Amino acid sequence: LKIELTFKHQAPHSWGFLFVGGWVDFLMNKNCIITGATDGLGKQTALDLAKLGYNIGLVGRNQEKGDAVLDEIASATGNHSLKYFQADLSNIRNLDNLANDIKREYDSIDILINNAGAYFSQYIETEEQLEMTFALNHLSYFQLTMLLIDVIEFEIPGRVINVASSAHFGAKLDLNDIQLKKRYKGWTAYSNSKLMNILFTYEVHKRYKDTGISFNSLHPGFVDTSFGDNNKGIGKNILSIGKKLIAINVIKGARTNVYLASSNEVENVSGKFFEKSKPVQSSKVSYSDTNQHKLWSYSQNIINNLY
Repeated sequence: LKIELTFKHQAPHSWGFLFVGGWVDFLMNKNCIITGATDGLGKQTALDLAKLGYNIGLVGRNQEKGDAVLDEIASATGNHSLKYFQADLSNIRNLDNLANDIKREYDSIDILINNAGAYFSQYIETEEQLEMTFALNHLSYFQLTMLLIDVIEFEIPGRVINVASSAHFGAKLDLNDIQLKKRYKGWTAYSNSKLMNILFTYEVHKRYKDTGISFNSLHPGFVDTSFGDNNKGIGKNILSIGKKLIAINVIKGARTNVYLASSNEVENVSGKFFEKSKPVQSSKVSYSDTNQHKLWSYSQNIINNLY
């Protein structure tokens, strides 16, 4: 005799009651926050995890676009346990409001996917006098993770996934000019930011390994998205040609994200760099304890000075 009964409640959690051969199991759907989730890789990751029944919190800049993506995902998956959070992640002080909004919606977070990022061919400075690539691609990962870490480790420790890139190979962190304010080059800034994602992953793993939270980074592949379309000139043209010739689609690009978020195989795996859903070696410089520690200190000093 096999009887299955399922009751669902949408937000902040979903649950089910399962009776099989006399065993009773209480199931909780997982809460997942994804930044940069209204387009490309982030949107596809949200869609795939929504299909698995996860409660998804999508973070993006444009409210109208966010509402449209919520409707699209709900229609495609039948999952209405979706929430949109509007925030400009390059404005670091505003992350406090974002974190508070997320905590009001969810008692705990099972997965945080730091995915938002961009390439800027020209030097742009934020309202907080930070170089834009550094602020968006690295410091937002750092600060949002720190602001949410108390609810990520609540009850069953969660997972933090930092979307990096193989573009970090060849990057060299100039500890005297981390934001490249002296000699800015767009691709160098982007490559360095992806190295910072990995350095941050390794350092936060060391500092918080006793919590049980897992911290991993990944290379999703060269994915055909709107990445780089915000630029003008030769940089945009080169990226456009590359997308047509060798880029993979977002469905393939999102696979490692989804794997790290959902697979039991990586439940106790932390401090790794993944590609095609397998741990691989990152660049030699990314394993430097000195670089990891100094980037952490530099980032924390900036945060302290902003408040």
